[in-house]
Amino acid sequence: MYKRVSLILLSVIGLITALPIEARAEVPTLDEARELYKAGKYEEAAPVFAKELKRKPNDGSLNHWYGVCLYETGEYEASIPYLKKAVSRRVLQSNYYLGQAYAAACMFDEAVGAYEKYVEALKKDKREPDSTIVAKITSAKLGSRMISGVERVQVIDSLTVDSLSFFEAYRLTPESGRLVSSEELPFDLPQDTPVVAFVPQRNDIIFLGYPLTDGNYDLCVSNSLLGGQWSRLQSLSATLNTPDNQSFPFMLADGQTLYYAQDGENSLGGYDIFITRFSSEREDYMLPQNVGMPFNSVFNDYMLAIDETLGVGWFVTDRNHIPGKLTVYIFIPNPEKEIYTDEPNDRLRRLARISSIKETWREGADYSQLLEAIAQIDPEAAIAPQKEFTFVLCNGIVYTRSQEFHNAEALRYYNMARDAEAQLTQAQSRLNELRRTYAKSSAAEKAKLQPTILALEKKIEQMRNQPLEYEKRARRAELSFRNML
Repeated sequence: MYKRVSLILLSVIGLITALPIEARAEVPTLDEARELYKAGKYEEAAPVFAKELKRKPNDGSLNHWYGVCLYETGEYEASIPYLKKAVSRRVLQSNYYLGQAYAAACMFDEAVGAYEKYVEALKKDKREPDSTIVAKITSAKLGSRMISGVERVQVIDSLTVDSLSFFEAYRLTPESGRLVSSEELPFDLPQDTPVVAFVPQRNDIIFLGYPLTDGNYDLCVSNSLLGGQWSRLQSLSATLNTPDNQSFPFMLADGQTLYYAQDGENSLGGYDIFITRFSSEREDYMLPQNVGMPFNSVFNDYMLAIDETLGVGWFVTDRNHIPGKLTVYIFIPNPEKEIYTDEPNDRLRRLARISSIKETWREGADYSQLLEAIAQIDPEAAIAPQKEFTFVLCNGIVYTRSQEFHNAEALRYYNMARDAEAQLTQAQSRLNELRRTYAKSSAAEKAKLQPTILALEKKIEQMRNQPLEYEKRARRAELSFRNML
């Protein structure tokens, strides 16, 4: 299936809904309201149903229609009483929408119950439930487990932005990289498919989601080559790329921590944000983890980016059901995850869905200076390169920064060489300390220290060549990638 991504990337990039109808001189009739309802023009149909309900408060169809209108315009909790009334009047579809409203309001146990009653009603009507409702039940059960782990995050601002250009609202410092559209990429994509790509500050690699095979979006990379050329798109990792859609990657400055969005059975609904880290030992990414609430919801949540220079983060969502618009939240990342404890259920649900950003603020906190600093960012400002190390590649080519590596595997090997060198230095320092202690010890104490010293000497001898070996591997991988062997 050519999953939702083109929809979401034009609907991520875009919650596209029907255009509003022309202004009318008279109020629509009930029949006209039903037509508006069928056309998805819920905001226009709702007042008519509300007026009719004053005359017929127990009418099942009117309660259903009005409840659906409230749900579809983001009034999730307000829709619940009307949908429950419609359920009591045996309107078949009402349990489905009641489940939707419960899930959107983070009342996940209630959502499971409503969905299951909808399945029962279908079976009584001799109709088989499709995979969609099964996925809804799975999602609601996942939400039921997640709701106890809502992260305590300070959301300091929110922006309503045009869906087609949401990424332009991310004001990242140059050190944190930049988000670009398809038109800004230094190469042409194989087909005209809109993407939002991430380019780190060093400007030598591009991360993006792209449908390489079967119409599903995979996490891909393209590396800079000599002469201003770029490599063909290749899959970032078989561990991360599944039959579901993966897109909207963002890599932290450490070159190891990756955020991205994925749909499928491990998602609450639509796209969810995930985190993973590259393992030098495995030479691949570790199994990704869902970052949970409040970042994720039963709607589409994606493109989490963190500016480590300013200490702020961004993500975007369509959870607020604003036609043609998306909501960008700006938050303060936690050094370590901190969850809410002992909160009443109704408040926890509000925090999970970010009903009010002020409710997430720390008491007495003032975010005005930070928001002003964000507003003053110049994403185009040049960054002076800093020397990190000295690595002689060949023929007078010397690297002094991680960003100068063209090949990710070569950089991993070089980082392993630096780690091995640090471990060797630490072990040698420990050995020197033990030898000094040994020289001042009694005979009995020397007898105790001797096995430890001998074992450490043996370990150091085994470690001695590791840094050089890893450097050789780094050099071979980089030279091979640059066609210089």
